[in-house]
Amino acid sequence: MPWLRTGRRTPRAMQRVHVDANIILRFLRNDDPKQSPLAAQLFQQAQAGAFLLLVSQVILMEVVYVLSRTYGIERPRVAQLLRALLASGSVDCEDGGVAMDALAHITSNQISFGDAILAAQSIRADESVATFDRGLARHPGVKVIDMATLQAGGGS
Repeated sequence: MPWLRTGRRTPRAMQRVHVDANIILRFLRNDDPKQSPLAAQLFQQAQAGAFLLLVSQVILMEVVYVLSRTYGIERPRVAQLLRALLASGSVDCEDGGVAMDALAHITSNQISFGDAILAAQSIRADESVATFDRGLARHPGVKVIDMATLQAGGGS
């Protein structure tokens, strides 16, 4: 899957560091006296150009879930925090354009982040989605295969 630089351009020789959800959560929440300052230091060093932080869509999905479900933060605020993080210039995101689109979708629609990624991917590729999820089927721009019209037996 392609990685999109969502912020500044980086030299190829720059060290790339994959970031786990717990680092992002400690940084955003600043709720642990030992881990939060270390997470902040990591992001500060990345911002200074010491290395580039890499965040996958799976990690973003975990962060969205934990912030909204565990900490009760409203999804528009979660999306705002993560969009700012991705735009900081110190973070590359796996298929960052799709991730940014998905974050925009969760602010205005009752859709999970996973479904928002699926919607953004299908819309960008102008492709259809197979789903039984009626909510996803109602998402603007998503073309859904009508599962009721499929013939039993797989079309042999």
